Amino acid sequence: MNNKVKLSRTLMIVTLGILLAVIAAYVPMLGILSAVIPVPYAIIGTLTDNKYSILSLIITFFVLMLGVDPVYSVSICIVSALPGIVIGSVVRANMKSDECNKFEPIYIGTIVAVVSIIIFYVVSNIVFKTNILDSFTSIMKEAISSQTELLKSSGLNLASGAKIEDLMDSISNMLPTMLIFQGMIVAFITYYLEVFILKRIKTLNVEFPKFREFYLPGNAIIISFMLYLLVLFIEVIGVKLHTDLIMMNLQLVFSFMFMIQGIAVAIHYFNKWFRGRENKKVFISGFILCIFGFMGISFVGMLDSIIDFRKVRSYKST
Repeated sequence: MNNKVKLSRTLMIVTLGILLAVIAAYVPMLGILSAVIPVPYAIIGTLTDNKYSILSLIITFFVLMLGVDPVYSVSICIVSALPGIVIGSVVRANMKSDECNKFEPIYIGTIVAVVSIIIFYVVSNIVFKTNILDSFTSIMKEAISSQTELLKSSGLNLASGAKIEDLMDSISNMLPTMLIFQGMIVAFITYYLEVFILKRIKTLNVEFPKFREFYLPGNAIIISFMLYLLVLFIEVIGVKLHTDLIMMNLQLVFSFMFMIQGIAVAIHYFNKWFRGRENKKVFISGFILCIFGFMGISFVGMLDSIIDFRKVRSYKST
């Protein structure tokens, strides 16, 4: 593909990304479109190269800075466009290898999405003198207060005994977990939508990732165990780092990740048994999962990380 074709494609796709960002900014009812803003930039990262990806970032920054405001422009470039470009670049790199991990864009995209939010928080504090954490806290406090008043006006006492400050403390304590969850959701949506669009327009022959083959990178059990030991060591030597909160967030994050892998395992076997008309196995497994619920599915995902029931690891993830 020559440079003129790459440039024209970049301009067309970045126009779509900017349009989505402008609509999300000026039409509050369509704010949900902000979830798909990274997708056009992921497509740019896959179809072009790093030079045109950087060009798309620069164009987006200046257009949104003039059309909306500088803070929004920086937030879109860092929080939305940058993770999308990285995910697209990983897809492009994986297409050159026969033995690639098709879920690698999700792993890397999650990390980049989390780091991007942290970078934007630092930039907004230093450059724009705006504390987005305080803004988020005030919005949550207003939402909880309005819901509490609504319950009281309806004659319900569901919120009796619960203080807004206590709820806000709980939300603040779980912010690291919420940040990682958001990163994972962004990576999943961006990657799957990008591959779907590329296959629909038949631009590139990208293999569509099957969720039932999803697994965590590396050895998640060893990683989680080492992190737990590290936190315990920090607590033993007396470093004041709120180890109880760190431990709680680690438990929530790994339980959620193992749950995703457990769901993938369940879908894999349910699909296999339905095709083989083994309805008895489907019923028994479904009944057991219903009894144990969230913890049961997480436990299945944890076991699969060790044993690899589905034999989907034909290569080692990085």
